Amino acid sequence: MSKGKEKVSNKQFRWLPPMHETMLRILAQEAHKGNKPSSTFKAGSFALVAKEITAQFGVECHPSYVENRMRTLRTMWSTIQTIRKKSGFGWDDNLKMIICDPKTYQEEVMAHRKHAEFLNKKIEMYDELAIVVGKDTATGGFSKSGVDLEHEPHNADESAEYVADNVEEDVVEKGKNTVESSTTGSGISKSRKRKHSVSNADESVLTDLSDQLKEIAVALKEINRGPVDYTALYNEVMTMMADGYSEDMLATAFDHLCENEKTARGFLAKNARLRKLWLDSFLFTQL
Repeated sequence: MSKGKEKVSNKQFRWLPPMHETMLRILAQEAHKGNKPSSTFKAGSFALVAKEITAQFGVECHPSYVENRMRTLRTMWSTIQTIRKKSGFGWDDNLKMIICDPKTYQEEVMAHRKHAEFLNKKIEMYDELAIVVGKDTATGGFSKSGVDLEHEPHNADESAEYVADNVEEDVVEKGKNTVESSTTGSGISKSRKRKHSVSNADESVLTDLSDQLKEIAVALKEINRGPVDYTALYNEVMTMMADGYSEDMLATAFDHLCENEKTARGFLAKNARLRKLWLDSFLFTQL
């Protein structure tokens, strides 16, 4: 063992966010090389990750640590997919974010407190996670996961329900086309007219939501070009006193944002409604 590298046991090894990202990046590349022949990787892939983490972070990492970390990632992936399939939750594929309204958010967090970390927040390295622990084939680019494919609509009834529960524009369009094409024969029934009307209303709402998220994406790109303006950040946080938050609460949130640059950038990119959602989630975790 080289000088300066800390020897730790499996139980003591702490996976820091940069280590997590390094692991996902390397394993996604390994999958593209064909080193994930089934649901798991070849032993050499785990050894490669361990070697790279040891070299980069100066902490001795063993392949067994990587293999154990895979269990955590599979649990994380399972949780994300479970939430995505629930009624009331949508998915923005550009931001890699599970989205929901405040009422749905509160109900979900009250029932499953740890799910807050996956709601209305970008899931970092989602595509790589899909390759590493999902059912993606990893050929040519990040393909659609097996979980998504298993839940594609197959008939008119499924399509109507799928449209109501999903915010992806391409899924909305697919569901609407399926409903329309399935009702042929002797004219347009009243039932079909009602479905068409509901579909149009849903599509209008979802289109507005998608436009808002696109605006956030553009804002994120602008914000990421330079350092965080912490004076501006402080002013933006404190303006939320008008929404009924105390100065002490907002000061705590500001301190947290200062310690997490990515989160701070995301906060500045959000509109007023999404900022309140984030703040409610943060304050809930402090209880």
